Amino acid sequence: MSLAEKKDESLYEYSQNLPSVEERRLKEPVPFVVPQSKLKKVSKLEKIVFCAFVVTFLFLSIATIKMTTAINREEEAITTVQQEMNASKNSIEKLEQEKNELLRADRVKGIAEKSEIELREDNIRKIK
Repeated sequence: MSLAEKKDESLYEYSQNLPSVEERRLKEPVPFVVPQSKLKKVSKLEKIVFCAFVVTFLFLSIATIKMTTAINREEEAITTVQQEMNASKNSIEKLEQEKNELLRADRVKGIAEKSEIELREDNIRKIK
């Protein structure tokens, strides 16, 4: 046998155990599968509902902040008005006290005597 004959495999009879197509496919290495994004599994309706919840939450939080600010402003205005009322009441009380002091009978009689006005009891009346 020459060297050329040895290289020719068709001359030798032996059974080749070649794997079938299915066996080759099963033995192939399986590539690592990257998991799909979770957002791809969510339907459009679910995305819309979620976005609606987020927008509603943001709207309500902004509305709450605005209402709180408006309430604080009104409370401040009410407090200012109450302070003005208290100041007015205090000034009214002081003026009434001063009026009562000026209308005392002793004081009026003293002024009348200094001015040399005659005292007639039937002409004296209480001034309100």
